[in-house]
Amino acid sequence: MKRLAVAVAVAALAAMAFSLPLLAADPLPWPWKAKTPPDPALSQLTRVDDLAVAIDKSDPPIVSITVKATAPTAGYSELQLTYRLGDPNDLKFEFDARGRAPQEASAQVLTPVTIEVAYSDAPIAKLKVIEVYAKENCMGYSVQDGKATECAPKPPAE
Repeated sequence: MKRLAVAVAVAALAAMAFSLPLLAADPLPWPWKAKTPPDPALSQLTRVDDLAVAIDKSDPPIVSITVKATAPTAGYSELQLTYRLGDPNDLKFEFDARGRAPQEASAQVLTPVTIEVAYSDAPIAKLKVIEVYAKENCMGYSVQDGKATECAPKPPAE
């Protein structure tokens, strides 16, 4: 009985040690400074349902973005925000909510998903609005005002 309790405790500690790095992931570089292009195989999600932004003005600054969205089917993976190149002087930073569609064909059942990402070294002084696009809509967040804002829909990036 005592050996079983020790074995369970060791297994629990090992599981915690394995998952800890996943919880404390380092922030990604601000997208415009990243060296890798967006993956063209990722599909734009159906709809953005909610957008939240938090800014940590540490050195370097960290911008955390949480997007609640809807995928066209269950099984989407590699959920991420991919940047849209635009005018860097308009103080607006735009992303597409994207993910990898499942390999197996499945019924069209709208499925809620969440994308959480933190970016380091963001240009805080040039950051006025963050917009996230999906096929059906766009949601914006005014960094200056700290609240949701409207964004003008643009043609899909696909």
